[in-house]
Amino acid sequence: MKWYACLNAPALDRYAEHLRVAVRTAIDIAGLEPHIVFDGEADQIRALLGHDDAIHIHRRRSGLIEAIEATPETPGWSRAVAAGALLRLDIPLIETRDQFVLYTDCDVLFSRRVELEPLRPRYFAAAPQHEPHEWSQLCSGVLLLNIPAMRAEYDALMRRARESLGRPHYYDQEALNEHFEGRWDHLPIHMHWKPYWGVEWDAAIVHFHGPKAEDARRLASAPPRDDLSGELLGLLYRRDPEGYAHFLRFHDLAAEACRRGERIRPTALAPLRLEAAATAGGRALRRACSALRGLAPHRPREAVAPPPLPPEASFAEVATLENFDERSYLYANPDVAESVRRGRLLSGRTHFLRYGRYEGRVQMIPRDLLVTPETFDADAYVARNPDVAFLIARGRYACARAHFERRGRAERRRQLARPSG
Repeated sequence: MKWYACLNAPALDRYAEHLRVAVRTAIDIAGLEPHIVFDGEADQIRALLGHDDAIHIHRRRSGLIEAIEATPETPGWSRAVAAGALLRLDIPLIETRDQFVLYTDCDVLFSRRVELEPLRPRYFAAAPQHEPHEWSQLCSGVLLLNIPAMRAEYDALMRRARESLGRPHYYDQEALNEHFEGRWDHLPIHMHWKPYWGVEWDAAIVHFHGPKAEDARRLASAPPRDDLSGELLGLLYRRDPEGYAHFLRFHDLAAEACRRGERIRPTALAPLRLEAAATAGGRALRRACSALRGLAPHRPREAVAPPPLPPEASFAEVATLENFDERSYLYANPDVAESVRRGRLLSGRTHFLRYGRYEGRVQMIPRDLLVTPETFDADAYVARNPDVAFLIARGRYACARAHFERRGRAERRRQLARPSG
């Protein structure tokens, strides 16, 4: 599969090491074909990478470059950042052969082979931003693009982006969130993993979202007594320093291979694989113990009528047996989400059945539609449940409807709304 990354000359200093690592791991580990879209001289990229592997370099300026250069800078909005960030919107005009391609930011590393062929997003597939259970806003750092569909939307998307030039902190991600609200597909979370979510065995694309490698090194060396509460990068790092330590070692191993002009050897990755396996194994063991505890008889409790939610809480609802949704429950109850992540609980539903329904726990009101036999839509179902596409590709199910009938219905799966038009 083709992999695209985009940047401009002003970003080279900040992202040089990350780009080298991304390209090296894309070739050696992920099995991808690198395409770099660069607003600058191609020789700058070749000199930075320092090797002769097959890298396709596309010299290009953003389709909005004239409007960007004519827009005065404002607090929170930079012409240089906009010229680089908005380049990814031009990929549908650059790619002319393949229907689906992968885009990522430069600050990623590929830790496993990337297998995305079973997914066929309607426009693009993406994962959430800071919280793995909060899918209302996408993060544009990793996108699986449907090139013909995105090309058809190009003019309208660029108009929206042009009209918002100069708005504080408004770049490609904000334009994509607004223009494709309710229309983007869900990407498997392990295809866009963040270090502050912890060590993850299945993580294939790791995005240094927030703290970059150099930031993580600085934060790791900061004395424990230092107060980082006022620094966003520090807050993200403190969520899981072990996750950063693990993926930073992976990053440094790849960076060293780049400096030596060598490929990444599988044997060099073995200690990191063992570390991730140990973490995953410990988590699986704790979940198994949690499941066994759930089999033990416990004293029945009477559900306490929860206090009414205030009128302004229009985004939340009391979780019940009838409306329970795993993602919405975990997002509204971060203590439960953390216990599930660390393996102390099997799932959010386990917590709800044993404790949450007696405690009057709430959940965010799901935006997605609960599937019924009458409302089932195969495309919308797979768009919300990308794991189903992989199960079909492996021959576990003949089609999406078969999965729904055999598992999805009992699991109360949801589907996205079908795009209008």
